[in-house]
Amino acid sequence: MEKEEKTYIKKAEGEICESSVQLAAALAHEIRNPLTTVKGFMELLKPYLIEIGKEQYAKIAIDEINRANDLIYDFLNASKPGINKKTEIDLNKLIQEIKISFENQAIIKNINLSVNLCPADPAIYGDSNKIKQVLVNLIKNALEACEEAHAGEGKVCLTAKSNSRKIQIIIEDNGPGMTEETINSLFLPFYTTKEKGTGIGLSICRKIIEEHKGRIKVHSRLSHGSVFTIELPVALKLDGKFAEK
Repeated sequence: MEKEEKTYIKKAEGEICESSVQLAAALAHEIRNPLTTVKGFMELLKPYLIEIGKEQYAKIAIDEINRANDLIYDFLNASKPGINKKTEIDLNKLIQEIKISFENQAIIKNINLSVNLCPADPAIYGDSNKIKQVLVNLIKNALEACEEAHAGEGKVCLTAKSNSRKIQIIIEDNGPGMTEETINSLFLPFYTTKEKGTGIGLSICRKIIEEHKGRIKVHSRLSHGSVFTIELPVALKLDGKFAEK
């Protein structure tokens, strides 16, 4: 009887949690609509504020609206269900696409962005968009870290390695590095060291990697940069179809 009661309570708690997430997601959608309206009016007021020497007011207001929208976007991504579209992912091709996406930004920031492709040309089995989301987030963070710490000496390197069982994707930067306290809290939802950060990006990254049966870890020291390492299972082809090892 006690076992049945515990099972019932656990099921009820799960249903309540699921309902809460659905309600929060619906509210987040509704909040975006008035934010869009407010931003539109602020854009209309901006020329007048510039004229009277109060341009910074418009900038601060629009920046805060954008930050709220980013927070909502990240939350909605975090509340989505797990992987729903698995395909073979060409890792080297994905890395090259990401490099091209960030090349101009790196040049503007005077940061050397380099990639080392995997000679074995390995494949991952999973959601291509979500894996790309993780890598984009980590590269973006690395570029921002280098910009903060250097003036024309920043370096970000994206490397892919593999063996018979797993693939490693390594994002290394020579930014300011992190304290042990920051590292321990890095993947917690809403934890951020950025002035305008939402603190959701890295928690979503870890969730995505774990959904792909992988793991993400970080090594960092103050004044010595940071290294993020993603480990994923190699895709195995069986009877003409791909699956994880």
